[in-house]
Amino acid sequence: MRIRILAMVTALAAAPATTMAQVACTSPTEDLYGLGVSVGGVCGQASFDTAQDLIDGLETSQLGDVNVNYDGTQIANMEIFFNSLPITLSFPNAGFTGDGAALQFSIPELGVNETFVGADRDASQDLLEDFLKDSGVIADIMKYQAANSPHSPISGPGGVIPTAVMSDFGEVFNTMPSDQETEAANLIGAGIGLSSLSVDGRDTTITTIPLSYAIRNTIDPRRQLVFSMPITIADSEGAKAYSFSLGVGYRFPINEAWTLTPAVRYGLTGSEDFATVAGVASATLASTYALRFEHFDMAIGNMIGYYTTTKIDAGDYSFDPDIHNTVLRNGVMLSQPVTLGGKRLAFEYSLIDTRYLGTEIYVDNTQELGITVGTNRSALSSRTYIRGGLNLLKGKDTTGISLNIGYWF
Repeated sequence: MRIRILAMVTALAAAPATTMAQVACTSPTEDLYGLGVSVGGVCGQASFDTAQDLIDGLETSQLGDVNVNYDGTQIANMEIFFNSLPITLSFPNAGFTGDGAALQFSIPELGVNETFVGADRDASQDLLEDFLKDSGVIADIMKYQAANSPHSPISGPGGVIPTAVMSDFGEVFNTMPSDQETEAANLIGAGIGLSSLSVDGRDTTITTIPLSYAIRNTIDPRRQLVFSMPITIADSEGAKAYSFSLGVGYRFPINEAWTLTPAVRYGLTGSEDFATVAGVASATLASTYALRFEHFDMAIGNMIGYYTTTKIDAGDYSFDPDIHNTVLRNGVMLSQPVTLGGKRLAFEYSLIDTRYLGTEIYVDNTQELGITVGTNRSALSSRTYIRGGLNLLKGKDTTGISLNIGYWF
């Protein structure tokens, strides 16, 4: 598949020019993507919501809309804001061949400063493409964005890693160990979650469809093999990212109150709008301990997990953002049984804290406060149950609310 960051830089490389602009022309940063074009001492600027919009704006026919002085014959210096990362491309000499073919490519934050000189500007563009294939710059860009922008499809809100963390913990923490001895069948789970967040001043909506299937041991139904697959779509004012993952875990009851669950998972995320493709593998160990009181139950959940990006092959390109995080997720939940209209229900109140250690990421900790209501969902005795509720989330430059409903049968 065609990598969008490649399309961006090669589009720049193909833009002809004949005069070197000496004026400083910065790109705007109020949106995810920005472009500043200086030609003949005049600066033109434009902002874009997606990487694809920026790429389209770099076409020779569109650059005149950014800077009216550009007619396709001058030397141009172009400053790019690429979802938190500054990038510079320029032709320092006039002409299409010889010295005029020299193409300068610079990413100061990554220590990249290269000059490509081919027989002509098209050949210089080919040299730049070869450099991107072999140097690992694309992976470095994604890693930089994960550390410096909350809008990373890998590690930002709604990204593949946070979604996997929530799924791994939720499959354990959301099930209260049972004190009953009723046989129960396997369970299929399906639901939907809708989140509305403010992420670094941008409105972001996240839609999650969690799917699961629990196979219960016929001798001890508390022992369960659980498969889970959350599907997520994140939309930041028109810039969309998609992710899904498949996980499998096994619940081991240590005693009537304590359950351990080791699990593994693999997920993928992809977004043309954010110019990102990545794979993530993980292994986790989660613990749930139940305390029972006269009028309510309490569950204490703890999880430690290791999440790492993996190499992805895309056409002639192979890259790994090299993100490795140890994640600690801990929570406490109170379950209060009530009877409404003759039906036995339960209100659940939860507080969860999540910490990301290892590779630097922008949103490295979050706190969640939640309340749900629905039928009792004992891990052993329930055959079907339905629950719905809301969560409040807070993290670095991130606040929001989510509504969710789930049905298990």
